[in-house]
Amino acid sequence: MAIKDYVNNIVGDVFGGLGNRVTLRDWQHASRVFVPGGMGNAPKVKFMFHTYFNINEDAWQPPTGKNYGILVREIKLPSFKFDTSELNQYNRKRIVQTKIKYDPINVTFHDDNMSQVTAMWHAYYQYYYADSWNPSVNPFATQPALKNYNRRNIYDPSITGDQEYGYRGGSTNAGQNPDYPNFGSKIPFFKDITVYGLWANNFIAYTLINPIITNFSHDTYNYNEGNGTMTNQMTIDYETVIYNTGQIDPENPDEFVTGFGESAHFDKAESPLAQGAPNDIFSIQQRMEEIINSELTPAQKAAELAKLAKEFDLDAIKDNAITAIQNGISDAIKNAIFGGPETNTTANSPTNGATPTIINIANQGVVTGAASRTTVGGTPTAGGQVNSIQDAARKATGAVIDSIFGG
Repeated sequence: MAIKDYVNNIVGDVFGGLGNRVTLRDWQHASRVFVPGGMGNAPKVKFMFHTYFNINEDAWQPPTGKNYGILVREIKLPSFKFDTSELNQYNRKRIVQTKIKYDPINVTFHDDNMSQVTAMWHAYYQYYYADSWNPSVNPFATQPALKNYNRRNIYDPSITGDQEYGYRGGSTNAGQNPDYPNFGSKIPFFKDITVYGLWANNFIAYTLINPIITNFSHDTYNYNEGNGTMTNQMTIDYETVIYNTGQIDPENPDEFVTGFGESAHFDKAESPLAQGAPNDIFSIQQRMEEIINSELTPAQKAAELAKLAKEFDLDAIKDNAITAIQNGISDAIKNAIFGGPETNTTANSPTNGATPTIINIANQGVVTGAASRTTVGGTPTAGGQVNSIQDAARKATGAVIDSIFGG
């Protein structure tokens, strides 16, 4: 058998059965349209964005920080309308602009388990409206309620102490903030809100100046939506929009894109767009095919294949192959024993701990855990038997791969 046929058999029998390689090639026209200029003509994607809520620290200091952008599920960008008048200039139509209007934007937040968005809304609610704190109906308060919520004072001679409701337009720290020096002014809760669109280490920023919440709504609980997640809706009005654009420094991403790339919330580990590591099974297959299909002589091909064996970590490739084959054999054995894929009849909720350890779910106040199938009363079950069979299958498969690679 020729060396080309021999190697092709290895490729087809061993590597071809573990997956299918996919090669992506672009068409010439699309490449010339979208690739040049740093993909300048390519469209931006909707899911690459970051939002920063710049809260005035003299109004409220969030206990968990200001990075509410990670909780934004959807946000609308600004839109504009213009008032125009149609005039007649010697029977010629003329359109004259007279005013610009800024349409409100809608924001959808994830209703997170820490209730951070609700806390921000509650702080805004208490900052501007006395209804939120007068009267107090906190069931955990050690002091009685400030006011009797059901009390009626229509015919009382005085309403002293009962008039603190509605909008609170008074001053807060007047004269103490250099940005708002006028006495009697109430500093804004939000300084600004910025939406950053991101692509290829670049950004475009839409900054809403003096934003005001005009609508806030919580979601609806529903037993029928078993796969639904809770959200909060917010509508924001603003006075004007400022645009900025630039490049993101990978070493200091939040220099211009505020709040983006913080280690507390963002994983900075690189994920290269590649088919696999150098020891990937498909990488060595591609190199083998290139050598086999080259114009080299059989002796030269054999020498190049020998170099390839030294360059690649065949032990790692062998282990990956063993694992893939073992998993397939293991699944087949478990299907034969259990009559189908392994199932767990115990109803449990996802937790942040490893099963079968019993743990508390954050903010839920209940305990959950998963039942182990390894032993019942000290007697190994089918799960333990499968593990033994898996070990045997691994050894047998390892012997097969060893024979292919020569030990």
